[in-house]
Amino acid sequence: GANATKKALDRGKAPKKKTDRGNSPKKTPDRETELSMEPGVVCKSIDGYENYEPLPGAAQTSDEKLLVYVRATGFKTEKVDGAYQAHLAPDFEVRKRGAKAVLLQKKKMFEYKPREAQPPYRIYLKNVISLKGLTPGDYDLTIILHDEIAKGSPATQVIKFKVIPPEDLSKK
Repeated sequence: GANATKKALDRGKAPKKKTDRGNSPKKTPDRETELSMEPGVVCKSIDGYENYEPLPGAAQTSDEKLLVYVRATGFKTEKVDGAYQAHLAPDFEVRKRGAKAVLLQKKKMFEYKPREAQPPYRIYLKNVISLKGLTPGDYDLTIILHDEIAKGSPATQVIKFKVIPPEDLSKK
């Protein structure tokens, strides 16, 4: 008998959460996830959603631009002119691996506002970052993604990359 009671109690807990969440009239229950990002990929090229070529070793010279593919999930949308629109804005910071000092930084690198007839859910961000002035070595790129509609906590992730001297390329 004790097991049956325990199961009934457990069942009783689950719906309570849903009702708490459902009290806010603006939110749709199926989109109750928090803003997050899939692990970013340093790329040679980015041609579309899930259509990119990873850069081997995430290594390039400071003359090249760092190309980073990031897929966003859990963002909110709002109705704009009869369509659903998301509004995402990434910041970035570049640090020497293991250091606290920020070497490169940009708030609101760009604003991305995809608009579709149905709520957009396949969203990727193509981040292009100039590496001018960085000396060869290991670096960390921190991407801080803001959902301008939800206004909740930003999603943050660190992507490792390498700056190599230009002459290394000729040896390949």
